[in-house]
Amino acid sequence: MDEPKKKISFWASLPIWGRVLLVLGIGAALIPVGYFGLFFLLILFVVLPVNMLPGAVGLAVALLLGVVALLCRGGWRKGFQRASAGVALVSLVALVGTYGWNAYQESITIVDNSNIDTSLYLPFEENSQIARLEGEASLRFSPFDDLPVVDGAAALFPVCSAMVNATYPRNILPLNQGDSPFTYHNTSLGYRLLAEGETDIFFGATPSEEQAHYYPEGSNVPVEFDLIPVGREGFIFFTNARNPVDSLTQDQLRGIYSGEITSWAQVGGKDTPILPYQRNRGSGSQTGLEKFMGEVPITEPPTELRNDLMSGIIERVADYRNNPGAIGFSYYIYAAQLKENHNIKLLSVDGVAPSQETIGQGSYPITDNFYMVVRKGERTEEMDRFIAWALSEEGQELVEKSGYAPLR
Repeated sequence: MDEPKKKISFWASLPIWGRVLLVLGIGAALIPVGYFGLFFLLILFVVLPVNMLPGAVGLAVALLLGVVALLCRGGWRKGFQRASAGVALVSLVALVGTYGWNAYQESITIVDNSNIDTSLYLPFEENSQIARLEGEASLRFSPFDDLPVVDGAAALFPVCSAMVNATYPRNILPLNQGDSPFTYHNTSLGYRLLAEGETDIFFGATPSEEQAHYYPEGSNVPVEFDLIPVGREGFIFFTNARNPVDSLTQDQLRGIYSGEITSWAQVGGKDTPILPYQRNRGSGSQTGLEKFMGEVPITEPPTELRNDLMSGIIERVADYRNNPGAIGFSYYIYAAQLKENHNIKLLSVDGVAPSQETIGQGSYPITDNFYMVVRKGERTEEMDRFIAWALSEEGQELVEKSGYAPLR
């Protein structure tokens, strides 16, 4: 009786040279597959938020396993099919859950909690008005770095956003959404969040006495800050454009805000009562006024002359019909660029008009540094790299292109 013939596999039937050619052929065919797979993953890293990447990569792996299952035969096919289905299911759950979490965070987050149109100065937007370098920045973080959470006050939002745009990966979560490393708050809240450890670097003016000695919840030791100068800004005063007074001295301004000078006639204008508007305590501009006044006491304004928002002062002073004698204060970029209003005019001080040039030269008399503020003793390697870059020639170029005066 004849013995049954044994089946010989395709691989075993090939001579040595045939096996070598087959392996080389398969390898050559996989090169473009690997290339397009890598290209696909790079697109995912650019387009998707960081916390959605695991689910997206999982789906890509599931797709690859599915393709392999189609090419396999026997027991291997079922194994790859099951693995593909399992990875796809877990990845879909991760993606849907992450999408829902992002949507929830967006629904409970105040994206613009102040009074400037942040949409005009967002990073990574083609039509954004932020300043840009001509080439790539020498510092570029990857999605895998421990990105510092950067925050900025209203008057410094453009330069803060420009630096994030130059150095951060494009796929970070949008401004103030979820655990985005780019946030925006007013000065009072910005210093509190920094002290509580919610943010890492705050772009702001000099803190008030209370902000500089903030006690975190449950602690009897105040947080200490390091203030690192990153540029210079002018503290300005403004009136309605129809006010005939164009210039005041520093002494006259101190007289107005101390209550000694109460009529525009005392400083060369019409016999109209002066209405000196102020900000809320703890705001960056109110702290700037306190610093300017020095030892001269500031008069306590009635409620109607105190505004929580800088834009509120600008709007009140611009309304000549109801406030012909109004005067207000702000920072140069805020009044001249962020909330430009043709119904107000910026006053010269001691005969010098505020401008980027006069502030940079120091000829405009009321200037001050603005800072990158961090918690003392808590700087990470990434924070050090970001701060060093902001003080470099490239960082200072963005300071100047954003309309502020660079340090050098």
